Amino acid sequence: MTILNNGLVTTDKELNIISADDGYREYVCEDGASTIFANIHPDDQHLLYEMVEGLESESALTLCFRICNKAKDYNWFKAECIRTTDGNISILFHDIETVENENKAIETDYLTGLLNKKAITTYAKKAIARKDDVVNLCIIDIDNFKNINDTYGHSYGDKILKEVSAIILEVLGKDGKAGRIGGDELMMIIENVEEKTELRVYLKGIRERVEASHIDQNGFPLVTVSIGVGTFPLYVDNYDDLFNLADRMLYRAKNRGKNRYVIYNPDIHGKLVNGELDENVVALNEATAQDKTTLVLQSIDGLFGNMNESIPKLLARIAATYGIDEAYIFYKDINKSFHGVKRVAETGRNAERNVQKLADSVSSLSYIAEPGFENRFNSNGVYVIDSPKAMLEKTVEPKKFFEEHDIRHAFLYKMQDVPYDGFIALYNTRELSRKFPQSDITDLTYLSKMIEIALKSR
Repeated sequence: MTILNNGLVTTDKELNIISADDGYREYVCEDGASTIFANIHPDDQHLLYEMVEGLESESALTLCFRICNKAKDYNWFKAECIRTTDGNISILFHDIETVENENKAIETDYLTGLLNKKAITTYAKKAIARKDDVVNLCIIDIDNFKNINDTYGHSYGDKILKEVSAIILEVLGKDGKAGRIGGDELMMIIENVEEKTELRVYLKGIRERVEASHIDQNGFPLVTVSIGVGTFPLYVDNYDDLFNLADRMLYRAKNRGKNRYVIYNPDIHGKLVNGELDENVVALNEATAQDKTTLVLQSIDGLFGNMNESIPKLLARIAATYGIDEAYIFYKDINKSFHGVKRVAETGRNAERNVQKLADSVSSLSYIAEPGFENRFNSNGVYVIDSPKAMLEKTVEPKKFFEEHDIRHAFLYKMQDVPYDGFIALYNTRELSRKFPQSDITDLTYLSKMIEIALKSR
């Protein structure tokens, strides 16, 4: 059967055919008809009358209607209608299915099958312009992608990029759109999801499936992704600020050790000033000291029960309750903490109410790699340093780090479950801070173990 991709017909104002090309004649059911109406669906014929009227004031119009083919089937076409200089009408037909396929090909990234940068950006801007839905913009980056290319070759890198893209499309389904915005950087749009718990289902699904896709002989993931997320209109009111916010959260995900997602939260990451995240504005999270026994008991339900408490929130509560000045969790890469809080000096009513303000903070634990240092941890994975000058006298890097950061007391916990090895470090830096009592050491050991188990299950 002849397929009409394009056809050209010229008519007078009454839509009587003056001329028609072979594409049109070979496709329509009434190829010898003198009027175009012979091949137009009855329900659509009024559109052509309206088009003729419209061309009285406009030089060109575009409309869609159904045309009858040789098999007596009606198919949809787009028609570009132009008023010619002699007063006649030129109608150029385009098969809509062909147009859609061509547009789709133009909008698709050739390697990943995702939308290309222009298409996903246009989609995001249109979603924001509607201003009636929540729009979550997620920027996804494949961790250490340059190293993958350098080690295994660019063909293998392309394979990984396609695999990650396929996972994103599978997890998203019809609930969002995804595109490639450059190199190994991808963008995802999820609409109508305001609750962070619901949003995490998508983010966690992508992170965990990518992590499980390539595992080495020691159980470590070879391919992981980091994701940064911003939400419109909750925190920003335009596309540029939304993209920049998500990009800043991606940076934080990378800086926290990679293989994670970070959803913007002003209480943790700082406030936005004129759409920009002001790094000079300390991101504060208030935590109130509570009964220690209550905290220990609540941590079970908080981490594993219905409360589903976040690990960063629990770390903040631990810091407030046990009077910790700095608290950090190091996950896999010990050079930088993936989450940490630092006590901000408080005066006035907050001090009276025993409320601590805790700033989002990053630290290093590179000193732990000094030969022989890990041998100091006991069978429970704990090393308590109450007298740094004496206990670290024969070390180099640990002694230097404690002196530079004025650390007076430290509780260190070593997570031992492969591949979730890492450390928890709790420091006190105040002049009058006291040694950790044995009861606190017992509590902190228990709480650290709970965090370790939670990290393994999340």
